[in-house]
This record gives sequence, structure tokens and C-alpha cells, in this order.
Amino acid sequence: MSDLLDHLRSEVEPLVDGWEEAGHTPLEALWEVGRRFGLLEMMTPADRGGTPRPWAEIVEIAADLGRVYRAFGFLLTNALIAGYLADATDDRQWKRLGLPIVEGRASSVLALNEPGSGNDLAAMAANAEPCEEGYRITGAKTYIPNADQVDFLLVAAREAPESSPAMFAVDPRSDGCTVRRLGPTMALRGVHLCEIGLDGCLVSTDARVGDIAGLWPHLARSRLLTAGLSVGIATEALALALDYTARTRRFGAPLNRRGAVRQTLADMSIGVETGRVYLDRAASLVDAGERASVEISIAKVHATDVAMKATTSAVQLMGGSGYLVSGKAERLMREAKLNQIVDGANEIHRDLIVKGLAKGHDAGGTE
Repeated sequence: MSDLLDHLRSEVEPLVDGWEEAGHTPLEALWEVGRRFGLLEMMTPADRGGTPRPWAEIVEIAADLGRVYRAFGFLLTNALIAGYLADATDDRQWKRLGLPIVEGRASSVLALNEPGSGNDLAAMAANAEPCEEGYRITGAKTYIPNADQVDFLLVAAREAPESSPAMFAVDPRSDGCTVRRLGPTMALRGVHLCEIGLDGCLVSTDARVGDIAGLWPHLARSRLLTAGLSVGIATEALALALDYTARTRRFGAPLNRRGAVRQTLADMSIGVETGRVYLDRAASLVDAGERASVEISIAKVHATDVAMKATTSAVQLMGGSGYLVSGKAERLMREAKLNQIVDGANEIHRDLIVKGLAKGHDAGGTE
């Protein structure tokens, strides 16, 4: 067991049920882990004050976090945001926006998704109109996690109708910016899912941190984080099922002696191990400087589907114990479903995989 996982087991896991019941996970609890284990700085170059780690190691960290509580994905997202800001900002902006994240003194969230168009950036309606004081941003964003708790939002908006969106740092407490918490969610009940309204919200010229094109490589790599969290969820589901079926007796023998149960456990194990292999391959390609778009999508789809199947199997094998809300298997199943949706739904990634594989082939077909 890694030092990180051991700490999460002893210090964090006992608190998770309370956070879920209260509908609030204190961000400081995440940031304490981030500071202690250097997680917030692991995607930031050394010349910006970071301690970069290879992606092959980062995805293992994500898996450890996923085994205990999927909400720690927000911590990983902030490490990713810091990496983006390190690339996109000048020195003054970095000291104001990026460095506080790396040092665990501030938090942020990407505000891309919009009502009606989701994360289809071609249909993005938010605009940032240049003015004498800087920009006035108008539009709406939705399904933004913890937007009511962060120090600043990274909002995507167009400076002109046909222009590519740019990214703006927006204080959620600014005039013209309203943040409303949406209702309870199926999973991650301790995370606040929010809607953001921007009604001529004024930001300074210095709030523009870069074009959205610079964000693309970081967004692609965020799918590795979701895949890593999913491998962790699947691993934990398998561990719960193995333990339960070994110590539970039915008809005079442990459950794990029964053929159907053994087949299910074997399939769960195959899924976990292949998920790790796909994830490690994609991460290794990124570490080698490859774009690896197809491999990243494959890893994301496979790992999240494996997690959904593994958690469903765990609940089935554990019967009433697995179905209880107070049991961990039920929560893991809800978290696994989320991972099939975020960072691009799996249906979208399957389409991207086929497009990537089809490059270089004749698309016209045969007579």
C-alpha cells in the first residue's frame, strides 16, 4: 500500500460518509492531502515552482484517490489547471493565479459547459466584449463543480462572434456573476454542482489568460485522470467483492467456492488488469511526447466501462450488503457512472476513436 493510500484509508475514508450525508466536502480536506503529498504541483514545470511527475505515476495516484473517494478528482483537476496556467500566463498572472494553486492556497474550476450545448465549443454562446476597463462577459455555464467555493473561475468566452474562445479568470463574487447550486446529484453528493450566470460581468484586461487552444492538450490529459480514478474504483470494487465472498457462507461453503461467483470474480479481475494495461500504455505515450489521442480515448472508455461493470458486479455479489447506502459498494457504483459521462461521454470517445483509426484510409468505400 502506498503512503498516499494508507493516509487516505486512515484519515479520509472515515469522513466520507459524513460528507456525503451533509452534502458538503470541505475543500481544505482535499487541499491538505494535496499539500502533504505534493499533488497540486505535479503537472507544473519546475521553472514555475512545480515538481513535475511522469503521467505513468500520476495515473497511479489517481487510482489511489479513486479507491477512497472520487471527489478527489477535483484536486487533480486543479493540478491540471495549474499546469495550463503555467503554459498560458505571463509572470504576473502566474504569481496571481497559478502559483497559489500549486502552493495549496487557492482553487479554481473550468467553466466550459453551457446550457443547451454542453461542451460543444462550436456552439458556445458566452461572449467577452472588450471595453475600456477590460471585458464584459455575458452568458451562462452549467454543471460546474464547486463553483460556489473556488477562488476564481476559468471561463471560456468569445471576444467576437466567429472567434475561437479565450479563457478568462473571473472572481465568482464579482458584480454581474451569480453562482447557484443545483440540486443533489446521484454521485459525489459532497460536491456542489453549480450553474453560473454572467450578466455583463466586468473583468480586467489582465484576466484574459490565453486562447482556448492552449487548453486542449491539458483537457486531453484530464481523460487520463478520469481513467485512473476509474481503475481505482474498479480495483476497490473487486477487493470488496473478494473479501465479502470469502467470509460469507451460503449452503455450507464460502460464496467464492461457487462456480458462478468465481466466474464473476475472474471477469472483474480481467477488467481491472486490462484497464491498468490500457491506462499505462496511454500514459507512457504521453510521457514520450506523443499526442496519443486514440490511446487516451481507448483508456478512458475502457477503464470507465470496466468500473461500471465491476461495481455493478460487486453490488450483485454482496446482495443486501452491497445495496445499502451505508455500504461502500453502492457509492462506488454511483461514482463509476459519473466517469462514463464526464471528460466527454463514452459515446463521443468511441466516435473519436473511429475517426482516429480511419485517418489515412479511403472514406469513400467500394462499389
